[in-house]
This record gives sequence, C-alpha cells and structure tokens, in this order.
Amino acid sequence: MRELNQIELAAAKSKEGRPYSHIWEHYADELERLDLQLQLIYLRRQELTPDPQTDSYRGMFVSEEEFWRLSGGMAPAAENSKQLEATVQRLKLSDAKIEGRLAASKGHVYLPLLHAADIFGLCPIEQRMVMVTAAVELDRKYERIFGFLQDDLTLKLPTISLVLQLVCRTAEERMSAAMAFAPTGMLARFFWPQCEQETAGRSMLSQPLKLDRRIVMFLVNPGAFNDGLMPAARLYAPDEVLQPLFVHQEVQEKLQVYLRKMTDSRFMPEQGEFLPCSQTGIYLWGKAGAGKKLQARHASRALNKPLLIADLSLLIFAPSDADFIRLLQELIREAMLHQAVLGFTGLECLCPEETDTGISARYRSLFFQAMDQFSGILVLMGDRAIRLQGEATGRIWLDAELPVPHDRQREDVWHKFAEELMVQTDIDWMVLGGKFRFTPGQIRRSLLMALERTLWKHASESTKCEVPALGQERWITREALIEACYSQTQHKLERKAARISPRYSWDDLVLPREQRDQLLTACNQMKYRAKVYGSWGFDRKLAYGKGLSMLFAGPPGTGKTMSAQVVAKELELELYKIDLSQVISKYIGETEKNLHEIFLGAESSQAVLFFDETDALFGKRSEVKDSRDKYANIETAYLLQKMEEYEGVSILATNLLQNIDEAFLRRINYIIKYPFPDAVFRESLWRNQFPTEAPVSEDVDFHYLGRKFEIAGGNIKNAALTAAFLAASKNETIGMRHIIQAVKQELQKTGKIIENSDWDEF
Repeated sequence: MRELNQIELAAAKSKEGRPYSHIWEHYADELERLDLQLQLIYLRRQELTPDPQTDSYRGMFVSEEEFWRLSGGMAPAAENSKQLEATVQRLKLSDAKIEGRLAASKGHVYLPLLHAADIFGLCPIEQRMVMVTAAVELDRKYERIFGFLQDDLTLKLPTISLVLQLVCRTAEERMSAAMAFAPTGMLARFFWPQCEQETAGRSMLSQPLKLDRRIVMFLVNPGAFNDGLMPAARLYAPDEVLQPLFVHQEVQEKLQVYLRKMTDSRFMPEQGEFLPCSQTGIYLWGKAGAGKKLQARHASRALNKPLLIADLSLLIFAPSDADFIRLLQELIREAMLHQAVLGFTGLECLCPEETDTGISARYRSLFFQAMDQFSGILVLMGDRAIRLQGEATGRIWLDAELPVPHDRQREDVWHKFAEELMVQTDIDWMVLGGKFRFTPGQIRRSLLMALERTLWKHASESTKCEVPALGQERWITREALIEACYSQTQHKLERKAARISPRYSWDDLVLPREQRDQLLTACNQMKYRAKVYGSWGFDRKLAYGKGLSMLFAGPPGTGKTMSAQVVAKELELELYKIDLSQVISKYIGETEKNLHEIFLGAESSQAVLFFDETDALFGKRSEVKDSRDKYANIETAYLLQKMEEYEGVSILATNLLQNIDEAFLRRINYIIKYPFPDAVFRESLWRNQFPTEAPVSEDVDFHYLGRKFEIAGGNIKNAALTAAFLAASKNETIGMRHIIQAVKQELQKTGKIIENSDWDEF
C-alpha cells in the first residue's frame, strides 16, 4: 500500500470540520474506518506469521486478494512494515476526520449513532463496537471478511475477540472495553441481548455478536416505531392533534408544573439548592374514560416529549417470565430511543383487589424491578387507588385521582361533545348528566353509539339510508341515546339482584293523591338534581346524602312493587330487585361485602335498587347480648352508610313499618305509607286490570266487585288474570261468573271462608 501524498492528506484534513449532510454519509466514513481497521489486523497478523505456508488453510474459501478487494485496500508488498505504518497513518487520519465531522454535526444534524450514544451513555470505543456489529447489516461483504479473519467462513458475525481487536489499540483498552459485555451493561441489555445466551462449546471471547434488529432499524430509520410491540403499545408524537380537557384541568396544571421542575431539578430544603432528579413516578387513577391517557398526553406535549403507552393487560399474557422481562426491556429501550415519557395502563392487572395470585405477585415484582432501571418519567394508570411506595422503592410516587365529574360538569361535557360531534337531540343534557354518573370517555362513546344506532334504525326502516353530509347537524333519537348510555354501564348486579323491566306508568298506579304527590316529588328530586346541587350551589352544603332513598310501607298487594316500576320508568333508569337470599350470609362480613358489591355496581348507571321485605334484613337494632347481636347491628349500620353514600335511587319495601329501626327511618328521604284500598279505589283497580283488547262482558259490575270484596291490588291482579284464562279455556268473553270464580280461588289462598249464599246470584 502506498503512502498518503500531500493532496490526499490535504483533502482529508479539509473534511474534518465539515458537518455531515445525512446519516449515510456518516456511515460511509464509519465503514471506511472499519475497512482500515480490518486491513490493520491482517497486516499485524502477517508480521507474526510472515510465511503464508505456515497456515496452508488460510484463505481457502476467501483468497487474500479477495479480502483486499472487499476491504478497499491493496495486497501487501514485500515491505510489510511500511504498509502497516501507512495503514496506521490512514486510520489516525480517518479517526480525526470522523471526530471532527461529528463535533461539527452535533446540534445541527441528527445522527442516530450519536443520539444512541448520548441516550445510553456510550463511550467512543463502545460506539465503534456498535458500528462493527452493524456493518454486516449495512453491507453483506463483511460477512465474508469476518469469516476470513476468524478462519471460519460459516461464522458471518464478528466475535467479541474480533470486535475488541478492531476497536481497541492497547491491551488496557481491551480490558476496559470487555466490561461492556457484562449482562447488566447497557450494550448487553439493549444492543446485544442474545450475547447472554452463550453458544455451547464457545468461550466468552469466541461468542458471536448480533446487533438487535430494533437497533438496526433505529440506525437506518430512527423515526420508526417498533412494530413488534403492537398492539400492546403505541407511541404518541407531541405534535399530534389532541382533544381538549373538559374536566380536571387543575390536575393537568399541577402535573405540568411538577414535571417541569422534576425534569430540571429537585429542591433540597436542608441545602437550599436544586439537585438533578430523574426518578419521577406519577400514578393516575380513575374509572374507565376518566381521561388518564389524555392527561398523560397533554403533560407529555407540554414537555415536548413523545408518550409511549403500553397496556399491561396484554403484556401479562407473555408465555414465561423471561418473555415478560424481554417485553419490558424492549419498552424501556423504545422509550429511551425516542426520549419518550413511558406510561402503562391497566396497573390493576398486576394488583388484583380480591385474590393476589402467585402469578400476579411475581409479575408485579418483575415489573417494578424493571422500572427501577428506567431513569425517565414514568406514568402508571389504573382504575382504583393502589399504594405503590412499597412496591417500587426506587421512586417517590405521587398519585392523582380523576374522579367522576359532578352533575354540572357532566352537563357541560354532554354539551361540548354534542357540539364537537355535531349531534342534536330532544333530550335535556342537565337531566341526562344527573342521571348517569359518566366519565368524559363514556359520554363521548354514548353519543357515538347513539348516532350509529339511529342510523341503523333509519336504515332498517328505509331501503335507502341518507347519511348526513359533513357540516350538517346529525339527529339522534332519545331512545337510541338512552340505550347507548345503558350499554356503557358495566356492572355485575345480576349476581345479587334480578333486573325488572318497568312496564307500569302513572296511569296504571291507583293511589291516593297524597301518596302520588310524594312519588312525583321524589322523582323531581332526581330530575332536577343538577340544577339544585350544581347551579344553585347546594352541592357545597352537602358532603354526602345526595341520593334518593324511599321506604314503601303497607300491606301486601297495595302497589309497592308497582310504584318502584313507575319511578324507574319515569326516570328512565334500570330497576334491580335485590335477592335477599344472595345478600344475607351467616358468615361474618359476607353480608357487608355483598352490599358493597351491589352499591358499587349501581354507581355508574344510577340504577334503582329495590329491597323488598327489608324488615327481615334491617330490623331494629337490638341490645348486644352476644356476638350474633353485635354483628347483626354492624350489618344494619353498614347499610345506613351505603344508603347515604349512594347518589342514585334506593327503595325499600316492608309490610311491617314498626319493625324498622328508628335511626334507619331518620336517614330515609321519603316514607310513603300505602293504605289498604277502600271500595272506591278497589273499583278503580278492577277497571285498570283489564286491557282494552280484552273481551269483557257487559254483565261485569266493577262497582259491585269493589264494594263486595275487600282485597288488595295484588289479589285483584291475580283474580283478573285467572278469570281471563277461565274464559279463554271455554272460548267465552270474560264475564262476571269467571271473575267471581277467580275471586273465590284467591280468597281460599288466604284462608277466608265465604258463605255459599254470597255466590248464589252468580
């Protein structure tokens, strides 16, 4: 190889201070330097074994001439020492040129290798190591070159020994650089993760190094996201269009101020100065749709950082612990490569509330161990409060709750989302906001679903569905919106209660005026709660007790269950009748647990909870004589507490008002007493029991029935239905004799004895 002439030397020096124009120009220089390093290794080996005959197998598959051609040099002349000296000179010149151009490019040109070095704290030698292992991914010629130098053409990857020879100039450098291959080092964890798995029969120095595919893709296309992490993870760019925050703006303000301070410095009161701190941990929790992810995105954009969010509910399905750790390491690496805020949703999957299985406990430990290795901003999101300080000792955790907005805020959110989606309806947003305790996400999904339901209904009624053009208001029906709202309520009330579809209206309810007025007033309390509690400020005066509790007391069959259905239908709410057999338990604490599940499940939909025969469960609190009395009183007190906390409608029905505890009665908003119907009301009940379609004979005397038989509305309903079946079986119209026969059977059930003379005229 000839020596450098003055023209080549001047040309090389002229490039030292010029920045790179793009990444491939940088890689060209790096590969040129690698070629010189490869030539230098060969020449040094020739000095040790100058006679080619000492190794007759060298170059069997790759000739020396081919090696020099691939490495861009010339075959050595007779004077090997001069060529060695010239190569060293060229290599020094290449080093100086690359260092100069890298320095000039810093802050002006984005170079992936330089960026990765800054992120992972790589020294210049470690940068060259990465470049050596990346060479085979940039140019396949290096597969043959590495095979030639390692005397094994099947070994297409550089070994640790070869990499150290290429990048290190002295023995001290090689000893120091060998530490980079430690399993806990950055290179071993993120660049060569497979180097931990030693090939059988090979020493550490003979282990081949393969650069991780994700790092290769980053070096080639640094802006791309790791598709292998999808759909469990997604990267949000800071310049993406963001939906505004309609609620919890105060949380966002605190979050931004705190993160800005923590990314720059941390105040130490005893020293009176700021010290760097990067171990920041935020936990956002609230119900689904509360805006946790949106809060994190706004905070990340304020820092001008991307946000990488992964779903733990998908990650925990990893086949093994090793796969779970690998996924976490890849997520950490991805966040570091993009300098992103790292977030995880579904934290409750690792911290189950009911049973903490061995799998969840092990994965939780592995998760927080991995997160301790991440020095950036970490945001965790879950649906409930979880104490994290004991789980992850490497961070100081701060948590922020995103509660369900209050009535006035929900009304505003309904308005704003309706305007954004260009939706119109005849429903009152104030009433809807007070009825459903929805998060912003649930409100938006309800509107979108209602729009689709309305279009679907229109399509089924017409062969041609005219979809409104962009810019026009889109109409949704009241029924579609109510159905969509109910579809957003996720609960398990069916386990402890039976759902009743309300069928009765005010016209079906036969009650004295006083009782009807009480029911109407109670319904208005739920309809206009948003105005009273929100607009009129009564919300500030009440810490709890904003719900509606009613007690229906009266003999069987007087209309208590029917009234519960009327209330539910008037308010357009779901009605659940509590199955006491599923609530009461002989085991201590189980009854309270069942009640907790019932009220918790009813929160989102504000369902009407109907407790029938409550005197059997919530009787008078007795004097404590033994442990059974003590725990029975606790159950009663717990129900009082849950009734006051619940913001929906709870209805209790009893046949024996005197058996209900007085302290319990004081906490109920409305106590409606159902009297036994007199003759006039019994006549109305008889008339209302027969539908207009039913064939009723003219001989039916409703006045006589109401005056003659002193029975409640429930018995009248049974008798009317029995009479209808008696007439249908004989293909006759419903006559007086059918009704009298049905009444006779109904009275026999109660044990009443009727003289035969009372039936003679029929």
